[in-house]
Amino acid sequence: MHLSITLPLAAATGKPEVLFGNQWLALGAILGGIAVFTLLVAAVGRWLAATHPDAPAPTPAPAPIAAAPTEQGISPQVFAAIAGAVYATLGKSARVVAANVAVEAELEDARHLWAAEGRRQIYSSHRLR
Repeated sequence: MHLSITLPLAAATGKPEVLFGNQWLALGAILGGIAVFTLLVAAVGRWLAATHPDAPAPTPAPAPIAAAPTEQGISPQVFAAIAGAVYATLGKSARVVAANVAVEAELEDARHLWAAEGRRQIYSSHRLR
């Protein structure tokens, strides 16, 4: 493989002229130019970062006011939202009898049950040979 960089004037004479006389010198000059350009871009970036500090972070929006839970563990507002969702989904004949706040241990047990049910469905869908 021969790498040669020719000057545009050499095309008129028919003889290619190598830029530095040696392909390795030409490659070194190109790579050196790229390195200088990279360092120049990094220096300009550092200068811009130093002279133009970051904009202040926007203040977060205030959190919505949550309804305070009652002695039963669920607020009347949340219970009304649950009842409205049940009415919209199931109709007039549906009725919410109770709603309780779940404990973390109960949620962890439910996750395991859902995972076990998913595995059971996958295994039961396979044929035995």
